[in-house]
Order: sequence, then C-alpha cells, then structure tokens
Amino acid sequence: MITRTHRRRRTKAQRLLAILDDRQWHDTQDLVRRVGHTFGMAKFRLVGDRYHYTIETRRNAARRRQWQYRLVD
Repeated sequence: MITRTHRRRRTKAQRLLAILDDRQWHDTQDLVRRVGHTFGMAKFRLVGDRYHYTIETRRNAARRRQWQYRLVD
C-alpha cells in the first residue's frame, strides 16, 4: 500500500510574514509575484485582532502607483 504524505501548504499570511520578516521594504510587484494577487487579505489578517503585527506602508518613489511594505518591530 502506498501512502501519500500530505505536506501542509503555508497560508498566504504565513508566506507574507516569511517575506517581510527581514524588515526590509518590499514593493507591491514583488509581493504579488511571491504571495499572490490577494496578498492584501494576508496583510489584513497579520495586522488584525489575532496576530497584531505592524506593517508599515509607503509609496514607491520609483513607481508612483505602487506601494512598499515592511514589518515593524
């Protein structure tokens, strides 16, 4: 009998936290590529009632329509 081991996939919130954990600025384009187009909901969950992380945002100076994000201690 062959059994399949099911690896538990990381949630988008977990992937986003792993990326932002370096405390560096990450732009929208990078986060969309690495987390997915709905990374905003993952951000919402991280700063919400359950986890209470602080994620700082600013406009990307090079691309005015994009934002940058970083995790704050």
